[in-house]
Amino acid sequence: MPPSSATSDSHPLMATVRQTLARHQMINAGDRILVGVSGGPDSMVLLHLLHHLAPSLDIHLGVAHLNHCLRGLAADADAALVRRASSALNHPCHEGRAHVSRVKQGLHLSPEEAARRVRYAFFNKTMRDGGYNKLALGHHLDDNAEQMLLALLRGSGPRGLSGIAPVRDRRIIRPLINVRRKMIEDYIATSEIACASDESNTDLRFLRNRIRHRLLPLLADEYNPRIHHHLSRLANIMRCEEAWTEALTDAPYAAAMVKRDNNHLVLCVKRLHRAHPALARRLVRRALEVLCGTLRRITFAHVIAVLRLLAESADGKEVHLPGGVRVRRNGDRLDLQRCSVHRRWRTDGPATIPQGLPMRIDAPFPETIQMASLGFGLRFSTCRADALPDWKTVGPHQAFFDLKRISAPLNLRLVRPGDRFTPLGVSGSQKLKKFFIDHHVPKNDRAIAPVLTDSNRIIWLVGRRMDDSVKVTHATTCVLVVEFFLIDTR
Repeated sequence: MPPSSATSDSHPLMATVRQTLARHQMINAGDRILVGVSGGPDSMVLLHLLHHLAPSLDIHLGVAHLNHCLRGLAADADAALVRRASSALNHPCHEGRAHVSRVKQGLHLSPEEAARRVRYAFFNKTMRDGGYNKLALGHHLDDNAEQMLLALLRGSGPRGLSGIAPVRDRRIIRPLINVRRKMIEDYIATSEIACASDESNTDLRFLRNRIRHRLLPLLADEYNPRIHHHLSRLANIMRCEEAWTEALTDAPYAAAMVKRDNNHLVLCVKRLHRAHPALARRLVRRALEVLCGTLRRITFAHVIAVLRLLAESADGKEVHLPGGVRVRRNGDRLDLQRCSVHRRWRTDGPATIPQGLPMRIDAPFPETIQMASLGFGLRFSTCRADALPDWKTVGPHQAFFDLKRISAPLNLRLVRPGDRFTPLGVSGSQKLKKFFIDHHVPKNDRAIAPVLTDSNRIIWLVGRRMDDSVKVTHATTCVLVVEFFLIDTR
C-alpha cells in the first residue's frame, strides 16, 4: 500500500526531496518521467515519493525494471514486487531481461560495468519507446560518499572526484542525492513500503561493499561523524570546478587541433609544448574522448605516455591505448588514430585477398608479425592467469586465450563461406554470416574480415569476438595474449 499523504508530507525526507528538486530544477510541468526501480529500498521510496508529488508537479510517471538474470528466482521475485507496486500506484511498468554475464564475457567487462551498460541501454530504449523525457534514479548521499572514496582509492582526477551528479545531460535526475540512507530506512519503516533485499550488497568481496560496511563507518566513528556530507560537498565543489576548467579548455583545444575525421585526429605538437602541463593533459584527454566517445578505460598513466611523445627524441615513436587507439609522433604532428582493422584495407571495389594471407604462425609464437599489405600487425605474449589485467582496460584489439586449449600452428586468414565459431559467452556455434548480420557488420567488411585459427577451429574473429572454447577460466594457468596494432604504410 502507498503511504498516506499525511505520512509523506510530515516526514523530513519529503522536505529534503522538495528542496533538491527545486535547487537543481529537476522537474518541469508536463514531464514524462521514467523511474528506474530495482525493487530495493532506495528506488521503491523514490517511486512512492514521486507518485505522491506527481499531481502537484503535473508530471506523468512510468516504471522501468530490468532483470539482470544473475540471481535466479530472487530476481523474478523482485520483478513481481515492482510489478505489484506499479499496479497499485496505477503507473505503467516496463520490464526487461538481460543476460549480464554474457555481456561481461563477450566484452571483457567487470560485472559492475556490464550491468551498468545493459541497464542504461534498457533505460534509453524504454524512454524512446515510451516517450519519456527524463529518467529518475534512486542514488542518495551515501552512494555519493562511497563513489568519492572509490575514486580516491583508484587515483582519479577532477572528473572522477566529481561524484554522482544530481542532474546529468538534463535528462537523468536523482531526487534522493541529498538524502542519507538512514532517512530512507526510517521512511520505509513508518510508511510500510514493501522492498526487496539483495544479498550481494553485503558481499565483502566487492570493494564498494567493503567501503560501505567497513571504511565509511570507521571514518565516521573515529575521524569525522559528518564524513558523508563532507565527501558529498567535495563532489559538488569538484563538479563545479571541472565544468569551469573544461570550458576554459575549449579555445586552446580548437587552436591545437590540426585535423579531425571519424577515426583520426591530429594535434599540434608546438601548441602542446607551450601549454601548462595541466592544460596539456586536458587537451590530450579531450582529443581521446572526442576520438573514442568515452574515457572510461583511459587512465592518468595513458595520458602521460602520450605526452612523453612530445619529446624531440620521441619523433616517429608511438603508444597504444585501450580501445584500439594508436598515438604517433610525426614531426610537429601528434597523430591519434582509432584502430579499425576491419576497415584498414577496405576499398569501394570488389574485395581482393590482401598479399600475405593466409599466414602460418608456428609455435613458439613470435613476438610480433607485421602485415604491410594490410597495415596492421599482431603482437604475441604469454602471462600467468593471475597476472591478467583489469578487464575494464581491455579493448577489442586484444584477446586472451587459454594456451593449453590451443593447438598449434595458428593461421591468419580471411573469412571463408560457411565459417563457423562459438562466440564468447554464447552457447552453441553459429555461422560467421549470422554473427555479422546480428552485429550489423557492413557487407563490404565481411569478406575482408581477418580470422585467427588454430589447427582445429577459428579462435578469434580479429577485433570482434574470440571463440568460447579457448577462453580463460578458473582452471587456466598460462594465457596467450594476442593484440593487433596498426603500422605506418606511407
